[in-house]
Amino acid sequence: MPNTRSILLLATLLVLPAVGVQAEGGGGLAERRAIAAYSKDVWPPLEKSIQDAAGFAVPVSLDLKSLALPGYADSYGNDDYLRKPIIDPLIKALSAIGSDEMGRQALKDKLKSITISYDEATAPASNYRDGVTFADGALKLNWKPFANVDDLDPRVKAITDVLEKNL
Repeated sequence: MPNTRSILLLATLLVLPAVGVQAEGGGGLAERRAIAAYSKDVWPPLEKSIQDAAGFAVPVSLDLKSLALPGYADSYGNDDYLRKPIIDPLIKALSAIGSDEMGRQALKDKLKSITISYDEATAPASNYRDGVTFADGALKLNWKPFANVDDLDPRVKAITDVLEKNL
């Protein structure tokens, strides 16, 4: 039967890898602080703008862990980090779709949630359509923050095309 010391050693070995994975996935302290400040200070009015564009209070979630790229903590609050490459195209696409009663009603009827995240393995570099999915009422955007900041129109088109096909 194992003694208390063996159990503690085993428990420590099991916990250490999990702590390392968490630290790598969420960045360092600077990244965690910066993304927490972003979610508190910058995000709320942007979320409201997305909901206003949709015409209703659609739940919008940011996958903060995936969007907090290591080494970019000083840039999170910069408009070029999330607002221009991801949020502005989303707002513009929702505004275009909801520009008439039919579009507003389609959004209310079918759009249940929006998730913004970044997965390096699957996010497209420029074929933005590949980073937009819509299934079971969930719109998901998977684009790299702080990249190709001026590609507003291709991103708007990608979101609009996916939504119009599915609404």
